[in-house]
Amino acid sequence: MRLFLFATLLGGNLFGGSIQRCQAYVHDVRVAHYEQFGVDYPYQDGVGQLVQESGCRNVLSYDGVGSEGLPQITYRLWQKPLSDHGVKSIKAIPDQLKAQAIIMKSVYDKKYGLWVTYQTYNGGGLVSKEIARAGVENWEKAKANCRRGQSCFTYPSGKKECVSNCEINYDYSVKVWKYGQQYSLYKSVKWRYW
Repeated sequence: MRLFLFATLLGGNLFGGSIQRCQAYVHDVRVAHYEQFGVDYPYQDGVGQLVQESGCRNVLSYDGVGSEGLPQITYRLWQKPLSDHGVKSIKAIPDQLKAQAIIMKSVYDKKYGLWVTYQTYNGGGLVSKEIARAGVENWEKAKANCRRGQSCFTYPSGKKECVSNCEINYDYSVKVWKYGQQYSLYKSVKWRYW
């Protein structure tokens, strides 16, 4: 996400052609997510996540923490659970996609819709506290109860711009869902996104 924001702020064209690039990974994303969640999981959201994270490019992020690959994973933060699942590295794309699904499964909370899971993947567990403050699992009400700081970026020209972390995190789940719809073959009746 931070890579996307940075590229957007710099006016870059990081995601040009991402629909075609991402199409090459649909099958592998589906298999990885089915292994973690079952065959009725809406894998297209996992593809949408790759669009949002990297435009389906195998890149190292500008986030300063070492996020890498299509799903922008910081391996050192996830090394133990990923290693326990047989993912010893995320240098290869198949390992990245497997790691993406493993992490998504680890942050999934059955009491919430998938939008919360995607936001947790992106910005940590604060979304659960925001829902608690809102008193209801509702994207708009949770966003209204968001109390996060800002992230600041500097353009090559030296101009600095700051963006609300609430905007960054709450836009994330919307964009994942929107991008995922381009890869949807069916609508899951078991898994609720919103």
